[in-house]
Amino acid sequence: MHSTLVKNHGCTSQPIDPLLNTLERYDAAHIEKTVYELASVDDPLGRAVKEALNTIEQAYHLYGLEHIALSFNGGKDCTVLLHLVAAVLSRLGYRKDERLRTVFVTYPNPFPHVDEFVKVCSKRYHLNCVLIPGPMRQALQHYLDTTQPKQKAIFVGIRRNDPYAGRCS
Repeated sequence: MHSTLVKNHGCTSQPIDPLLNTLERYDAAHIEKTVYELASVDDPLGRAVKEALNTIEQAYHLYGLEHIALSFNGGKDCTVLLHLVAAVLSRLGYRKDERLRTVFVTYPNPFPHVDEFVKVCSKRYHLNCVLIPGPMRQALQHYLDTTQPKQKAIFVGIRRNDPYAGRCS
């Protein structure tokens, strides 16, 4: 019998389920270990990860967990950022029962696989995910205006060379 599980060294030390059938929480300590090991490598990727981790750490030191949210839509950039944030939260010693405040900006006619991936990530990463209809700028402003306690920062995963990156500020 051939297993559908694949070996993964990023989220868990256990084989992962590419079909998204399991909803077990990821091991935050394992995420922390693998991400910070990557950040210690002296190459372009390692340096970029280290820079991102430092920025995320500074934000949590400045504002605290309760005043920072993550914009997460299931895309590649957001998923990488989610993973980096999970590593930092573990490094900073946040309790496992604390949930990461997350906003999912929705759009009409979404891809069902993306919505399912966001739901699975909400379980696996222990997210407190609020869905707000887009467009992005208005949805994030609505989130900032309506959440309690008030958010002071929202992490948004976007590549510097994304043609829309300049419009998000």
